[in-house]
Amino acid sequence: MGDMQVLNKQYMKESSLDSGFWREIGVKHDAIHELESILVHSRLKSILAQMKMPALNELRKLYQLGEFEDDESLREALFKLDLEERKLLLKLHDFSNRKKKSLDKYYESVKLEDERYDKSSLAKLLHLFHLSPVHLIELFTWYLWDNKASGKLFVFDKENIPYSEAKKIAEEYTYNIKLRDILYKASGSKNQYRVYSYSIILKKVLVLLYRQISDAPRADFVSAPRNREVSPTLFLIDIDKKTVEIKSLITEEGAIKNYLQSTLGSNLGEIQSKVFVDYNKEVFVNSILKGSSVTASGDIVTDFTVFKIKFRGTPLKNSPQVTLELDSLDIWPSVEEAHTNGTINLESIKDLESIQFKSSLGNRLIRSTVLDNGNVIFTMDDSNLDSVNKKRIEEKFLDKFGVPLYREISNELFDEGKADKVDYLMTISTVEKPSEFINSILTQLIKQSILMELQNSFYYCPHCRIEYVYEEPEEVPHTCKDCDGDRISKRSSKVITVNLDAVYGLIKKRCNEKLTRWELVRENVLKVGSVELKCLHLSHQQIEMGLQIVITDKSLQKSALKQLNRLMKPTILVLVGQSERLINYSNYSCVEPVNFGKIYIEGEQTFSKLMEEWSNKLQTRTKTFLSAAANEAYNSIGEMTEYDLKNKVYTDKFFEDDVFALLKDIFSNAEKWGKELSGKEVPEGIFALAFKQDGKIRQRVFSYDCKLNTNGKGYDLNKSEQRKAVEYVNTLNSNDYIQTFSDKNQLSGHIFISNQFRSNNFKTMTAHFYEHLNESFDSKAIFLDVSVLCYLHENFSKNHQKIMNNRDKFYRDLFDVLMSGIVNTESVDKVFKKALDNDLAEYKTLPTHKVTKELQEKY
Repeated sequence: MGDMQVLNKQYMKESSLDSGFWREIGVKHDAIHELESILVHSRLKSILAQMKMPALNELRKLYQLGEFEDDESLREALFKLDLEERKLLLKLHDFSNRKKKSLDKYYESVKLEDERYDKSSLAKLLHLFHLSPVHLIELFTWYLWDNKASGKLFVFDKENIPYSEAKKIAEEYTYNIKLRDILYKASGSKNQYRVYSYSIILKKVLVLLYRQISDAPRADFVSAPRNREVSPTLFLIDIDKKTVEIKSLITEEGAIKNYLQSTLGSNLGEIQSKVFVDYNKEVFVNSILKGSSVTASGDIVTDFTVFKIKFRGTPLKNSPQVTLELDSLDIWPSVEEAHTNGTINLESIKDLESIQFKSSLGNRLIRSTVLDNGNVIFTMDDSNLDSVNKKRIEEKFLDKFGVPLYREISNELFDEGKADKVDYLMTISTVEKPSEFINSILTQLIKQSILMELQNSFYYCPHCRIEYVYEEPEEVPHTCKDCDGDRISKRSSKVITVNLDAVYGLIKKRCNEKLTRWELVRENVLKVGSVELKCLHLSHQQIEMGLQIVITDKSLQKSALKQLNRLMKPTILVLVGQSERLINYSNYSCVEPVNFGKIYIEGEQTFSKLMEEWSNKLQTRTKTFLSAAANEAYNSIGEMTEYDLKNKVYTDKFFEDDVFALLKDIFSNAEKWGKELSGKEVPEGIFALAFKQDGKIRQRVFSYDCKLNTNGKGYDLNKSEQRKAVEYVNTLNSNDYIQTFSDKNQLSGHIFISNQFRSNNFKTMTAHFYEHLNESFDSKAIFLDVSVLCYLHENFSKNHQKIMNNRDKFYRDLFDVLMSGIVNTESVDKVFKKALDNDLAEYKTLPTHKVTKELQEKY
């Protein structure tokens, strides 16, 4: 067989797409391509007739069609697409048959920065196709993987598996050829092989190989084409879990295993398929925490000295990893003391990450791998060990801890393990051979309607294999609309699906009933990108910082997390059927991700304790996420273009969030009012500043409003805007807290912040304030271009330390600039000129670098 390109490479460029592309991924391209226009219309009509308005709207967006009042007019617009586009929809629909589960899983896993689509499988496929046709090849690869029976599972014995090398196995031609040749040789030079396709997502490398099993002509209506029948072989490398699963013949399995071991530089140990449950939880815990005197077998285990142990989590603040190590001495006395002092604990088997021991057989590392279902596998670096000595070590490990090596161990006896099981059940659609515990949890979740067991039915024509989706049995036609088939057949299966409304209801109930110091004040739907998230807002009796609980069963992309951070509100993100390790939140520190399983298993009584724990974590990160949000806001405003404004890529909501982030970073005593006071006579928000002047503390308050102009003509502060602004100021000037705080007993001013003003508005707004404010108030109308606000923030950030050394001077002069009415960069420069003058600084800075230099010279 000649060398053949991997499909991913062959069709990397859209210009290379041909009929072969569609045939390769199982689409009846030729039959669809040869259809007359009237038949294309008929088939597409049948497909679109089954789609509701939300799903049709997703197609409308993808084709950039206008707005439509009803679904029929939208369908008519889709029927008028170019013939090739209509045929494309038929091909994608044909490709989608029986692939919904794989499609949903793949679509959720792919990192997409733009809008996502979740109402229609057809829209998801069209979106992926527009991004790159290679996505369909990768999805086809995952579909074959999902529909092939479970294979053998192996685990690497080394800690670090080179991800770059694992990717090369799939991506690089020389690696493909070497794997192909190894398999050919392992078959006794009988079977030809080809690396057909691959998919790399979430540090998982999936490779599909084809084995040729025949080469003969096949009867055909037109001619008898040569047919080289193939059988698929697949393997999946999971870098995070350090595992490999191989779905293949036994002869291929050995060859693939040897190839991966030599290429990735680590032995692969086979995992026994039967889950180990025959252990005692207390005995296992005590064998770790009281290892000097306790073993699982009850006997002393000799020639097995553990000198290093590593824990994944601890009871310490923020639950850091802890490693205890002694120079070739038994570590257990140190572990016992650390446990007594509250430094370490064992809440789950997965808390034990690794141990290192010495014996007459040499030093070895045993580490644990956590599987998606929460179970754990312990594996050992067994390089250069013969089978007898390997067996001896396995026996010593079992005698010491009561659990085996190289076997999946159930974590159900621990609460954390139970929580993992709940999360696992929220991710799957079917459960095969459930354990007694999983069965009990599943029954409980279904009883509470958190999981729903649905009868999944689909209808198809046995003659042309076209599939149909009908919501009601009476909608099913007697004959196929697309061919001469005289009947429609039905298939059914039970599937488990998450009821997000019930999850939300459970958490809301606990917020209402089980919290001691938090109070549920509001709930709403938060739109983050194209995803709508249910949100609960809470206030605390003692802490000013509010809190929101956001609940999602979606994998949030980086852009969505950026938007959450932009809101600058501490957020507990409850992930339903998602894994925390899949998303890196390190740059989005206003978000604390938690899994629903933990909330569910911990129970009602501990919910208040969990809330305090999570909110404390968020409080310690307040300064970090405020600065991060302000930096994002500065960049966001700076990158705003006329196109973004005209096409509502950048909206007034974004503008309000960005402005507040900048103000909050400069004036920490600030508050933004959004939906909490929607429809009320209040402005966008307020901020306060305080400074010393003439030996006295001056305290001043400003309100502000954001005015985003999108037409390039300047925001029109018309009569209606003037009236609203005065009402805002009169309302706030009557507020007891503002009157008490301000030494002027009122707002000093109301600031209009815009990207573009109409200069004639300055006089008219000022005059309106003068004429219509209550007689006892003299609050001013102030105008601040957002570019000047960004300039102010840029200089504030660059010179923060020096400003803090002269903060009274800075805020006093800045107050005077604001009160001038129209703020510009020249007036801001004057503020910084004085604030950064070292001769005027109220506090001095120690030249630490000079101290360091002198010490270096001295020693």
